[in-house]
Amino acid sequence: MLKKIKKIKLGTVIAGMFMLVSAFMLIIAFNLRYWSSKYAPGPGFIPRWASGLMLILSIVAFVQSFKEKDGVTLADVLPKDRTSRINLYLCVGGLIFFLAAVRWLGFIPTSSILLAVLFSRGTKWWKAV
Repeated sequence: MLKKIKKIKLGTVIAGMFMLVSAFMLIIAFNLRYWSSKYAPGPGFIPRWASGLMLILSIVAFVQSFKEKDGVTLADVLPKDRTSRINLYLCVGGLIFFLAAVRWLGFIPTSSILLAVLFSRGTKWWKAV
């Protein structure tokens, strides 16, 4: 897996993430009113322009990241040993799990599951619980 990551540049990943976030913000901004009265902008005026500009600039950065020859790759940034990479992926996955499940399960069960999984990396699972 690390051999595939050697070629992916960090700038490409960051620009791609900015593209996703700005596209999401632009979609959400279209749900807000653009004008509140005849002469006054509404609550959707600035979010539309800001997220649209951010989307355009992130597309430009994404295209330029493919053109550059040198740069920091993901293999340079990610930890080298397998255990550290698993810990990193567990932390990121745990945060995504928490955000997805906190409304469904509630705060206390979700945070208990997250902490038990994170603490079980260094000890036995029953000690972590």
